[in-house]
Amino acid sequence: MRLNRPSRRSLWVSIPTIAGIGTLLGAFALTSDGAGDWTAGVLVNVGASVILIVPVYLLSKRLDERIEQVGSETQSSVQALTDRVETFEQDVERRIDDVAASVSARLLQESQADAAAFEALGSMPSRDAVLRALRRANGLNLISQRRGPRVCVSEEWRLFVQISYDEEPDYFRGEEDVTFTVESYDGTAVEIVPWGESDDVETVLVKLGRILQKSTASHQLDVKALFEELSEALAVAQTDPDRRPIWQLCPPQWAVTAHGITTYGSAPHYVASVDALEMNSHLATHIAEKTWVDEDSLDEAVGVALALNKAQRLGRHF
Repeated sequence: MRLNRPSRRSLWVSIPTIAGIGTLLGAFALTSDGAGDWTAGVLVNVGASVILIVPVYLLSKRLDERIEQVGSETQSSVQALTDRVETFEQDVERRIDDVAASVSARLLQESQADAAAFEALGSMPSRDAVLRALRRANGLNLISQRRGPRVCVSEEWRLFVQISYDEEPDYFRGEEDVTFTVESYDGTAVEIVPWGESDDVETVLVKLGRILQKSTASHQLDVKALFEELSEALAVAQTDPDRRPIWQLCPPQWAVTAHGITTYGSAPHYVASVDALEMNSHLATHIAEKTWVDEDSLDEAVGVALALNKAQRLGRHF
């Protein structure tokens, strides 16, 4: 019969123990019989040594087993820790991916909501729609509270309507969130029409129309064009930081901003600051020489940019 590991250990322990005890008994017998003391002493030493081997052996085996057990436990602990770290890393990666996807989705949703608000101006020009669009545009720095975008309402008489948004109006002084200002080509105010909270869109636009008629030969206000061009201006400003804050579009190619002029639409990207246009009188001519430039659009943009910035420096009403 094959002995298993515990049986073998018992055998290795039993044989030396029995042999040691037998040796001691033999030494005791020799001493009792009066035999040689030297032989008895040798047997005693041999028996004691054999017996001592047993605890040493057991201790050694116990230590070996303990070391093996500790090694196995350590390896298991390291593996468990490794598994936990890998699981944690996977969880972190999954959470980061989830957060990234959520952020991207929310930013896209916000951008789409901005575009929808600007587009709504062309079809639903209510006070709430205008206020919502201007508030969103202001939050994205597409417009400036110092001067809002303006739309040409009479090419013949060179009159414009500037739409201003005030984030914190002083209602006690008659200020409103939204204000329409009829102004001349160089930015000089002709008359201001605040859009009160209780005023519907027709009331305000009739006031604008009457002002336009007083300042021209009974020129009619194109309400649809007014809001569609405002909507387009905000949409253009949304497409590039160089196109903001937007002041005026000069279709089909150039836009005027608080800093100068820039292209939009299908034209190649080109920017010229007001300072550069003022210091170099030949810059506009140099730009016009480019094969893709629409000269009428460029001339209008340069003229508007220089006129409005001059008015700003002179402190004219904006």
